[in-house]
Formats: sequence, structure tokens, C-alpha cells
Amino acid sequence: MDKALLEQGGINVNEALERMMGNEKLLSRLLGKFLEDASCERLAQAIAVQDAQAAAEAAHTLKGVSGNLSISTVYDLASRQCDLFRSGAWEEGCALMPQVEDACRIAQDAIRTGT
Repeated sequence: MDKALLEQGGINVNEALERMMGNEKLLSRLLGKFLEDASCERLAQAIAVQDAQAAAEAAHTLKGVSGNLSISTVYDLASRQCDLFRSGAWEEGCALMPQVEDACRIAQDAIRTGT
């Protein structure tokens, strides 16, 4: 596991390892599951069709998944986006989508090369 590379991808490795009781193999396996998670894609699709309820649900799911794995950059953005959608600030939430997609891509690239 290349901790520095994962950190560059927005993943707080020490926090994640603490949550996994130091088990690097478990962390690697669970980070691999993030590569299979479709929350970011569902979120983008919901925004594309202007489905506010589906967008809020997808942002909430992405927030939870990234938070559990200490993918901090994605978590912070998804959390903000989720709050905006829930407060009715649709346009502001949608405006975060490019940043969310970039953060997801960066984290996924780091996971692919760092685990």
C-alpha cells in the first residue's frame, strides 16, 4: 500500500487504518469496493435529469461511503452538496458536481495505483 499516493488522492490513510484497526489488507479491499460504487454516477445522472430527490439520495450515499473510508475530499464535497440539496439550494448543489466528479476520479486513480 502506497500511503503517500493514497493521501495525494484525498484519502486520510491513518484515519482509515485506525477505523480498520490497522488492517491494511482490509483497507485495500474496502477501497477497492469504492471503485465499484456507482454513487457518483447516479448523482451525475440525477442532476442531468433534474431529479432533486435522487440527487439528494445519491449525494447522501456518496457522503456515507467516502466518509467510512476516510476519502476526505469526496466526503467534504458530497456532504456540502447533500446539505445544499436538502435545503433546497438546487443550483448551488449542482454547481459542485464538477468538483465532486474530479475528487471521485482522483481518489479512484489513487486507489487503482496505490493499493
